[in-house]
Amino acid sequence: MKKRNELSQPARSAEGKKLQDALFSRLTPEDTLGQLFDMLPNVYFFVKDTEGRFLRMNQALLQAIGFRHEGEVMGCTDADLFSPFLAHGYREEDRWIVSKNRPVRDKIWFVPNSKGVLVCYLCSKAPLHDKTGRVIGIAGVMRDARSAGAIIGPYEDLKIAVDYLNSHFNESITIESVAALMHLSSSQFQRRFRALFQTSPIQYLLQLRIDSACQQLQRTDTPIGSIALENGFYDQSAFCRQFQKRVGLTPRQYRARFGNNAKWKSTSH
Repeated sequence: MKKRNELSQPARSAEGKKLQDALFSRLTPEDTLGQLFDMLPNVYFFVKDTEGRFLRMNQALLQAIGFRHEGEVMGCTDADLFSPFLAHGYREEDRWIVSKNRPVRDKIWFVPNSKGVLVCYLCSKAPLHDKTGRVIGIAGVMRDARSAGAIIGPYEDLKIAVDYLNSHFNESITIESVAALMHLSSSQFQRRFRALFQTSPIQYLLQLRIDSACQQLQRTDTPIGSIALENGFYDQSAFCRQFQKRVGLTPRQYRARFGNNAKWKSTSH
């Protein structure tokens, strides 16, 4: 048998593939490389099947969204763990990855922590295949955008504005005042924001308000009018119009379907 350094590049690749297959075919289900992710506190790892059910989640992600043990989320979907408003977006991206058999890299996603506060993550996902090449699931890795450093320089440039919107979304806010925090004109700020998040600051602010309202409708019996005011809307009528436009249901219908008595799993464990 020739020494490895005497082999051609195609032969070396073929030999390496055989060694790789031999190793992974001998691993037990419990002895997988996924365990490595439990040792990385700033990396959030998950695996889903094509139906969107979680089959693997590392400790960092479990703790971030309010769980202690992986068994608490196994078989759950995004709709079981997060508000339907957010879960829909996550699921649509997963379906695209499965149908196109293509990964997505370094995409900004907002995921609520155990207190329901939206946290910005840099997320990459890739399809998983069986031995015939058929897509059987997806794997994803997320990093907290606040600690991703130079990888997301554009996010760092807007961090002050994003943090302000996240903390004050339920107050009366003008885009001009937020742009001033960045020492930018309103038009400059809006262009930079849209380039990074693929949405306008106003729509992002509205998303924060609607998601917060969704959580209150699900978890509390607070009157709808009070929820509207507590989340920065002028009145109940304006809130109901915007809510139905973005969610497809009135606040009352949403509460009836996803409220405390509905099958929806809170992340506040």
